[in-house]
Amino acid sequence: MYTIVDLETTGGKFNEESIIEVAAYRFDGVAITDQFISLVNPERDIHPYVEKLTGITSKMVKTAPKFHEVAKRIIEITSDSILVAHNAQFDYRILQLEFKRLGFEFSMKSLCTVILSQELLPEQESYKLGRLSRSLGIPLKDRHRASGDALATVELLKILIEKDINQNIIKKSIVEFPGESISSIFKKTIEDLENTIGVFYIYNKSRKLIYVDYSKDIKNKVIKLFTSKKFIPKYVQNNFKSIKVHKTGSIDIAILKAIQEIRSLKPKINNNIDPKLFYKIDIPQIINDKKNFIITFSGKNEDEKGFILFKEEKIIGYGYFDLFNNINTEKKLNSRVVKVDECKKVKNYVYGVISEKRYKKLLTLEEIYKFSGIE
Repeated sequence: MYTIVDLETTGGKFNEESIIEVAAYRFDGVAITDQFISLVNPERDIHPYVEKLTGITSKMVKTAPKFHEVAKRIIEITSDSILVAHNAQFDYRILQLEFKRLGFEFSMKSLCTVILSQELLPEQESYKLGRLSRSLGIPLKDRHRASGDALATVELLKILIEKDINQNIIKKSIVEFPGESISSIFKKTIEDLENTIGVFYIYNKSRKLIYVDYSKDIKNKVIKLFTSKKFIPKYVQNNFKSIKVHKTGSIDIAILKAIQEIRSLKPKINNNIDPKLFYKIDIPQIINDKKNFIITFSGKNEDEKGFILFKEEKIIGYGYFDLFNNINTEKKLNSRVVKVDECKKVKNYVYGVISEKRYKKLLTLEEIYKFSGIE
């Protein structure tokens, strides 16, 4: 049994949102057997962007029931079922937040139709609900209203159930919330990890890459990943088989590498890298002035340094060198570069590194090819 849920919220700061509309459809795999739809009085202002997007105004919810008045009905309709939502991490988090405010813990199995669609409908250009619905011929009325989006998700789930002939993929994608215990395989994995800076890759039982992330302290980051109750960490826990770590020595190179790896390797799921890292910034003047240069960082060990290479004002890539003569010619330098796509995220991040002078040294290529040593 499934309960397909969609929520509209006030918007605003993370974990300060409140529900303004809820729609829940109990679905047995063939037909809807129960439903609950209601506006909710959030007892706080609705962000103007949300009002414009949904059409739900503060006046509309003023006389609506408060969350504590609909909480019992939500428990009734979701009991003994799997919660399904498009981007389930959001809806699950909001329900947990609202019940926590009432002093109760909300916990149930969950299934995300975004992740499921990526697995069963790999040919799709976009997995946003609107575009996916149009592509699959699913009627979508009242877009960005809880009932309309939830009904579209019901129809999407029907298609996904038909696609998953043996139900193996759906079963594998269900996220369970068994508590805080940590399995022996996780303990052994954590014991083998170091408190190091870098990028890590997680693979499932089919040896397919499912997750890429970075950290200043990979061991601590993985501990959090293995013990968190949030949706994406739980998916990683349920599908984990092995982990690979790539040390970078520098968090800035780790982030640059993670951006590139996520773009090129396309792991099945990923937390979004903090968008604050990519705020729009104009090209620093020093790039225009120097044009061809490297900026250096700490390496993976004491005898090594990392660098990011610029040519003709463009970000080419990153790499490492041990001694100055490792990169004292163009051929040697190029042989050590891991190229990156100069996308907006890469440019904004690296421009920020330069503007805030978060590197050790800046050396022009003329200097590198001319001298025989580098600190």
